[in-house]
Amino acid sequence: MTTPQPGQRLQIANAADLEVRFSGRDAERVAMAAVDRNGTIVALEDRGQGVWHLPSFAGLGDHFEVVAYIVDDRQGGFVNHAYPAEVSVGGESYPFPEPDPQLAAVILAEIYVKADVRRMKVSNDGYTFGIDAYARARNLSGAAIPYRNKPAPPPGTQRWEGGEGAPRPARGETLGSGSGVIVGPDLLVTNAHVVEGGDTFNLGRTRQPLTIVAVDPAHDLALLQGEVKGVALPLRIGAPVWLGEGVMASGYPLMDVLGADLKVTTGNISGLTGSMGDVSRFQFTAPIGSGSSGGAVIDEFGNMVGITSASLAHQNFRDRGAISENVNFAVRAALVFELMAAAGVPLPQTSLSTDNNRREVVNRIRTSVVSIIVTA
Repeated sequence: MTTPQPGQRLQIANAADLEVRFSGRDAERVAMAAVDRNGTIVALEDRGQGVWHLPSFAGLGDHFEVVAYIVDDRQGGFVNHAYPAEVSVGGESYPFPEPDPQLAAVILAEIYVKADVRRMKVSNDGYTFGIDAYARARNLSGAAIPYRNKPAPPPGTQRWEGGEGAPRPARGETLGSGSGVIVGPDLLVTNAHVVEGGDTFNLGRTRQPLTIVAVDPAHDLALLQGEVKGVALPLRIGAPVWLGEGVMASGYPLMDVLGADLKVTTGNISGLTGSMGDVSRFQFTAPIGSGSSGGAVIDEFGNMVGITSASLAHQNFRDRGAISENVNFAVRAALVFELMAAAGVPLPQTSLSTDNNRREVVNRIRTSVVSIIVTA
């Protein structure tokens, strides 16, 4: 069998059925659907062991796409790892080429009618951030994605910040809260661990719903979208942080104890890498608490240099006879920019601030840093 190349068009019968067989190591994590121009989504039949079947093209019109996607992509992974893939149409089989980039949702083919002849165009395009990114690009917001699986924490435990091992609340109950930073129109960045395990997300101050745009578990970042009123915080990505530089951390720690207003603390850059020399993070001393995760670390002018991510586990060090205080880590702002670029959202346009009046700086971040409520 000859492997068709992306862009190649194959003539197929109108009455043909479609079968796709994945035989790679992650075949069980992939699901398939057909999506027409009107946004109709038809699930392919799961025949098990990586085999998917569409018995008829009826109901999908003269133009639709066949899409394969990771069902639990919030845990990472790519459709690439499910390859080799074999596509059979009307009994004729074709080994499809693996996508060059790592994609969590792949458009295998476009099937359309031209001059009364049905054709299949090999596509191989897709989205690094999975089926949700595909749905946004096709204006399918709110549509039910077949076989979509949001990974849940292990039974009897919770995965939100500050409560490992505690009984998980019932559906609809609050799991916890975190912080987020406005980085564009109706767009927030927070930590991946803030949204992990949650089913619904709301803006703390208005209860406006938020939806996940993209998650980068490796760098502990997530983008969320919703009706958010505020000013995007400038990202300082052209000048690296320097050792000893003064910074402020802003967020919403311990809202049930300290209240729902923004908290701002001061400190300095105390290390240029994170744990074990991780260059995607830096260390800072401004005090933070549970719920600060996802908040902004800003320079003296109010430009964001990082996203609060974690603190050193104090108790572990006390057990070893040592004391650690205000050893905190932030993800560099450059990674936020890269996540936005990879997700295909508008890139930040806000100019860097040069006004270092402390009162004005704090007033500005009050419109840029928000709280996020996470619900089971």
